[in-house]
Amino acid sequence: MFAEVKNGYVHKDAVPMKTVSIADALAVAYAAYRINNNTYTKDTRRFSCDENKTQFDNKSIVRYYWEKKQDTSDAKYLPTDFEMFEPTEADYASVQEALKWMKRYVMLGLGDLDGFKADMVKELSQDEVPFKRMGLIAFAPEFIKRDRHESELKKEIRVEYRDSQHLGAEKDSVEAVIAILDQRYSAQWESYNYTAVTTEGNLISFMNKFAYDVGAMLRCKAKVKAQTKNKLFEANETRLNYVKLYKV
Repeated sequence: MFAEVKNGYVHKDAVPMKTVSIADALAVAYAAYRINNNTYTKDTRRFSCDENKTQFDNKSIVRYYWEKKQDTSDAKYLPTDFEMFEPTEADYASVQEALKWMKRYVMLGLGDLDGFKADMVKELSQDEVPFKRMGLIAFAPEFIKRDRHESELKKEIRVEYRDSQHLGAEKDSVEAVIAILDQRYSAQWESYNYTAVTTEGNLISFMNKFAYDVGAMLRCKAKVKAQTKNKLFEANETRLNYVKLYKV
């Protein structure tokens, strides 16, 4: 593979673009994910106390690894507090599970996928990954975790909650015992976006600044904001605001 210039032409003096196997690239991504406590961290965090090690963002961990591993010209500029590591057998086992999961999309085709998901599936379907795409690969463990959860959640809603009913009318006060089905953090709103279900099998969604685990049972008091449809499956869902949550 050679580096291309504008308009798709390859310069006569172009040098081979550095690549690594998809298995090795993903193994390093999973190692970075593990180092960050199985989360995808967007920003590096440094602490005032020396005993607290710097928490590098996943993209940086992956980039620093390959710069040091390949002894690139930028390797000498790596942060002094970066600690080199190597992927484990468990990381490579995660790679095999990830590639097995992604084969579903290759078999189904890419026609119904959005831009980012299509890019991820295409990249993970290649045998080799260019260095310049390592930032995308660094997100792969989080992407696959979310994708698996979303697929399982869609199936659960389709089977268990397809007959969900709306709660009340707009601006009505409602109260129910709920189970959290999905949790997504919004950096823009600095809050969590939740999908949940009442004990009667009715779907609700809302935002809240506090973190609750998937599966948590809570008592909810709120007002109806809108009567909508679930984004994964066309089941009735009630959007709530002014939400207060209590232990059951």
